[in-house]
Amino acid sequence: MNDQIRYSLAGFCMGIAELIPGISGATVAVIFKIYPNLISILSKLRINNLSFNFLSLSKTFQFKVSLPLIVSMLAAIILCSNLINFLISNYETTFLFFLGWLMIFLSIYTADFFKALFQRPKLMLFLFAGILIGLGLQKLSFGSGEITTMYLFIAGLAAFSFFLIPGISGSAMLVVLGVYAPVIQGIANFNLNLLIPFACGCLFSLLILPKLIFNLYSKNEQNLTYVFSGLIFSSGFLLL
Repeated sequence: MNDQIRYSLAGFCMGIAELIPGISGATVAVIFKIYPNLISILSKLRINNLSFNFLSLSKTFQFKVSLPLIVSMLAAIILCSNLINFLISNYETTFLFFLGWLMIFLSIYTADFFKALFQRPKLMLFLFAGILIGLGLQKLSFGSGEITTMYLFIAGLAAFSFFLIPGISGSAMLVVLGVYAPVIQGIANFNLNLLIPFACGCLFSLLILPKLIFNLYSKNEQNLTYVFSGLIFSSGFLLL
């Protein structure tokens, strides 16, 4: 498949995923086999890599594939927010049940579970660790009370942080933090008073986390893949 088409499809699916509690955009990146390169691109978001030289920027941030991904992701969020809101409002049980089984299937696919079970049994420890972490995170509950500007900033930071990690979705963390419905409605209604502090939190996360994740993933790719698979499994289980 042409790289631009693959990244465009991945971006559109990632945008939809971020609107749905339980599915991580990073999980979609793993499925489309672009996750390592995507994290590598994001890890280069540093001041010393910025310039007015378009060719230099294009090479550093791989505009050939990153721009189609970003544009298609934004398009999916804008075009599909009302549809997702409608499905959640009217067919929540059926919709989330389907997504739950889909996530469980994807966790088995990502870990190549049956092969690892017999050939690399030690990796199962990382899989089970991911499951326990995922169940623990998504069982948390916070009473936000009044949704202040600072709280929206923190919610954006948390949501985008989990956008970068396969398994736990940013939307699921918005549910945990009690701001999922306001954010979805804010996107649908283009409420800038709500969206600006939320977007600032996302941007802050984008600038500080990718480098850390990239370093960890580069050194522990196989182990982290199984942790991610466990996180994906726990997300699916909790949707059922």
